[in-house]
Amino acid sequence: MKQLAKELNTTDAAISNWENEINEPKISYVKTIAVFFNVSADYLLGLID
Repeated sequence: MKQLAKELNTTDAAISNWENEINEPKISYVKTIAVFFNVSADYLLGLID
């Protein structure tokens, strides 16, 4: 979580809120998150399995 927060220049709390479905990440973060986890943006958005 700390590595991702650093990569996105955000807080651990923000990421925790995304994980717990309290908030959603900004669309501008989706590409960086996809690259970080080596998955497609479609996967992150629930469009593919």
